[in-house]
Amino acid sequence: MVATDIAISSVGSSRLRLSLPLLIGLLCYAAVVALGNRVLADPDTYWHIAIGRWIIANHTVPTEDIYSFTMPGAAFTPPEWLAEIVIASIFDHFGWAGLVAVTGLCAAAAVGILLRILLRTLIPVHALIAAVLAAGLAASHVLARPHIFALPILVLWTAELVRARDKDRAPPLWLAVVIIVWANIHSSYILGIGLAGLLGAEALILADNWSQRFRTARAWALFGLLSTTAALITPFGIGGLLLPFHLIGMSFAFSVVAEWGSPNFQHFQPLEIWIMGLLAAGLSFGWRLPPTRVGIVLLLLHMTLSHSRYAEQLGFITPLLLVSALSLPLAKLGGPRTSSLDRAFASLSTPANLPGCLLAGLILVGTSVVGLRNGVDHNVGTTPAAAISAAEAQHAEGPVLNDYNFGGYLIFRGIKPFIDGRYFYGDPFIRRYVEAVNLKGDEFPVLLAQYGIRWTLLQPHQPAVALLDHLSGWRRVYADEIAVVHVRD
Repeated sequence: MVATDIAISSVGSSRLRLSLPLLIGLLCYAAVVALGNRVLADPDTYWHIAIGRWIIANHTVPTEDIYSFTMPGAAFTPPEWLAEIVIASIFDHFGWAGLVAVTGLCAAAAVGILLRILLRTLIPVHALIAAVLAAGLAASHVLARPHIFALPILVLWTAELVRARDKDRAPPLWLAVVIIVWANIHSSYILGIGLAGLLGAEALILADNWSQRFRTARAWALFGLLSTTAALITPFGIGGLLLPFHLIGMSFAFSVVAEWGSPNFQHFQPLEIWIMGLLAAGLSFGWRLPPTRVGIVLLLLHMTLSHSRYAEQLGFITPLLLVSALSLPLAKLGGPRTSSLDRAFASLSTPANLPGCLLAGLILVGTSVVGLRNGVDHNVGTTPAAAISAAEAQHAEGPVLNDYNFGGYLIFRGIKPFIDGRYFYGDPFIRRYVEAVNLKGDEFPVLLAQYGIRWTLLQPHQPAVALLDHLSGWRRVYADEIAVVHVRD
């Protein structure tokens, strides 16, 4: 499960020895498999599969939109193309169960690697608490989407940056090569480069003299230049670096797309536990942290409070940033460890041996067989499969006005959507669409006429559905708790 655990320290030993990271990784994997339907609850998974299939079939990456009928030929190069190939391949060979399994493996690897790194410095119980909190923050975003492949990379990248900084040197230049893979998997690599810049700035600020500042600036600048250059080795070049700035400008889309919204503290949020736990520990035990590290953590917290999708970055990066500063006060807090529980934790802090790894592999296979043997429901509760089948039975053809969350499934079914979850539609188009289907103004009939809409596929609660029930020339042909279909007479 975790690379450092599979690097066995005592190959010749026949005594079974597991490790804490391996056990926690297996537990995370089992939790993801048990919640397999929720892992597939994101509608974007459908169009990621479709794009991956197209790339495999055509042996190239698209440079313009080939799916929607509202933006034909518009510039579009999928930034997650490499992950989409993997997702499509896994789906075509192993189905929905395969996607659940690989999602669980990535999440388990990220948590296990984090715990293994923390165990180098912290006593097991404190390292375990940090890893569990990180897993809790990431739980709501453990989905079968490209970002899940980037989670283990994020942990390894951050750990290597912090390790270099704590040793008062620049990161090794080979680390920049990681960005090549990361940049072709998910756009979160920008955060990795930004984190390197912040830690480089910290090194510059804390340098003892001007001579050391010059050497520090040169070394970190070289690493930053190599990392940025490596990030350009993608099908979209400089466009990948500019994409986050384009997204920042889409303020309206950020306000209506759920994952870009702020956490809703009217409901249970693991983030609340994380914040309260950190505040309680810091205030109770008088933790003193370097101001630069506090600044980075506050920046990550601000990003998470603004956009809930950043919670996983907060959970995985923060303990790595603070572990060196907190290792001594946490060790004093732990006191002497002589109980049987302490000894058990201590024995589990070392890497597993070969028998332990083999046993973990058997448990992994067994968990997969038991958890996935009956198949996965592939999001039946939110996918408009029955509605589309009913529309096809009514010979509904031509342009469709669809709900935003149904666009991915339409692409998956080979039907060109009006809109879907891809970023390239832009803020003005998304605003006009949202205001139209919510009947803000008189834009909805105009939209129907402008695009020659022949049928609609909307969620029952949308105001436009009630209008279509009374709009001349339109009739309702199907409805369930997921979707309503209207066709033009």
